[in-house]
Amino acid sequence: MKKFNLIGILSFLLILQIVLFAGAFIQFFHASSSGDNIVLTWQTSDETNVKEFEVLRGADKDHLAKIASILAKGSNSVYSFTDENAYKTNDSFYAYALVIIDKDGTRSEPMFAFVTHNGVSSVKRTWGSIKALFR
Repeated sequence: MKKFNLIGILSFLLILQIVLFAGAFIQFFHASSSGDNIVLTWQTSDETNVKEFEVLRGADKDHLAKIASILAKGSNSVYSFTDENAYKTNDSFYAYALVIIDKDGTRSEPMFAFVTHNGVSSVKRTWGSIKALFR
């Protein structure tokens, strides 16, 4: 009886993930600090009906803004996006979200990755502060 319940629960979780992530199945989504930049990587196993991936960034998962759209390559693809604008004067923690956009415009629930980014040079931080004044 316990074996049947485990199979049922695993089946339910698989179906839930397929529904939540629209026409794609994401194997992983990672964010890592690399010098002055943050590198996001993800891999798909299935991209049926996927148009693009939307990348969002913010100080936490509740305050995100779109920073890029990446066109879908096809099933079993590995993606990499380098965020060259991840610098602030005070914060070094970033939340990223990956949203799948289907060809019919359906949006998936976001998948999150978090990173602490301490390697930014003081020159880049100063330039970022100056740019922020003119936005």
